[in-house]
Amino acid sequence: MAGLRLSLGAALLLAALPLPGQAQTPYTVQPQPSLTQSLALAQAALEVCQSRGYAASVAVVDSAGRVKLVLRADDAPKPPVAAPRKAAAAAHYDLPGSVMMPRSETDAAFAAELAAHKDIYNPHPGSLPLHENGRLIGGLAVADVPHEVADACARTALKTAGQGLN
Repeated sequence: MAGLRLSLGAALLLAALPLPGQAQTPYTVQPQPSLTQSLALAQAALEVCQSRGYAASVAVVDSAGRVKLVLRADDAPKPPVAAPRKAAAAAHYDLPGSVMMPRSETDAAFAAELAAHKDIYNPHPGSLPLHENGRLIGGLAVADVPHEVADACARTALKTAGQGLN
């Protein structure tokens, strides 16, 4: 009987696998900054923070808020948790963190939505939506440093290394 179950299980597994040449469900690629753009932004942000005496974490996400890359300075004291969440919030709401944080203090519905998704979104300064040719393509965020420093690092990086992004 055990042999029959194994054979039946193996048959079910094999039946679920696509046949050679059979189309698989495609991964949906969202508008996003290129890897070259993402690396340039992240490295520029880390350098700006470093020049101000701070070791930061930086994340770039696509327009759906999925991580494109995360960089953490060699001497950054924290794991890079906040940066991806800040970048995802900037992309999702198409707003910089410097706008989202004050809004969350005055708009109860917005604050409730953020609270319901605190494991995904972080609305603090240091995050910016990324646009190319007027279209949202992602988000950039700097974290693990004071908010005003994070915001300045992100804005400077976008201005100096944005390669056609705004």
